[in-house]
Amino acid sequence: MRGSAVTKRVLLGLVMLLFGGMLVFGGARAIYRAWASERWPVAKGSVLSSSVETLRSRRSVTFRPHVRYSYEVGSGHYTSDIIAFAATDTGNMEEAREYVGRFPAGSTVELHYEPGDPSVACLDCGRAGLPDYAVTVGGGALVLFAVSGLLELLRGHLAARRRQQRPTPPGATPQQPTRG
Repeated sequence: MRGSAVTKRVLLGLVMLLFGGMLVFGGARAIYRAWASERWPVAKGSVLSSSVETLRSRRSVTFRPHVRYSYEVGSGHYTSDIIAFAATDTGNMEEAREYVGRFPAGSTVELHYEPGDPSVACLDCGRAGLPDYAVTVGGGALVLFAVSGLLELLRGHLAARRRQQRPTPPGATPQQPTRG
């Protein structure tokens, strides 16, 4: 195989490895945060606003629950709009309304906040969504595919080097490598 083709394949493998690694990191971080947030300290807060946002694209309409709340930890006053670390978007308006109905404006809510950074809090903790798992698994598959491709390139390169380094048996004419 020519040098430029090998270089392109190696670069493609490295890009796939990097992109897959980023997907694994992002998905795993969301899953971990959802899991860890259940164990965070609890505080009482007040819901400032509660609504459903409508997101339109060319092919679909998605409804996103939006809840803004305030709370105090120690001497600090905080405001957040993180409901859960999982995706809460839905294609069903009624489902989104029911979800935000759990957090009506003016109500008192129990929330969990990150001990090291109280500005990070969530209302519906412990939820990791299917998209988080799908991103993590898909990124992992991409990493495995990239690593197997890079290892195969390395194996082929090492085999070619071994063939070139073999001594020529006595009486045989050395063969020149062919370029294709």
